[in-house]
Amino acid sequence: MELNINSPQYYKAHYGIDDDIYRFCQQLYLFFKDKEYSDTLKTVGIIPIIAPSELYERGEMKEHVHMIGLNSIASIEIRMDFEKYVNADKTEKKQMYKDMIAKAIKKVKNKGKFDYVTFCKDLEAFANSSLLTCSQ
Repeated sequence: MELNINSPQYYKAHYGIDDDIYRFCQQLYLFFKDKEYSDTLKTVGIIPIIAPSELYERGEMKEHVHMIGLNSIASIEIRMDFEKYVNADKTEKKQMYKDMIAKAIKKVKNKGKFDYVTFCKDLEAFANSSLLTCSQ
């Protein structure tokens, strides 16, 4: 499965690219590249939205899920907590990204007949941490 995590909306324009998170996302891509969780869903693109809550409250920066190509591709725009992220250290930011990825995948697991449980186990193994749990 191709797991592509793009630069975060709003945050990138105002704060630039976080090198640690960029490398983390590259490593995730390589880790998941040879794994399969669905007969149909082969590519997942995630666009984090890291913006101040007042933008969300005004109806801007909405979350979206788009399924493309007979459900073989998912494009997911998903919000993250701006204040928490801005004030987080690199370990906390990685944890927030792991949680965001699990939440994003959960949004498409039924559309792509996706093995969410196995994906979460692999995500945990990648992180080598017992801190992340995916709710089912």
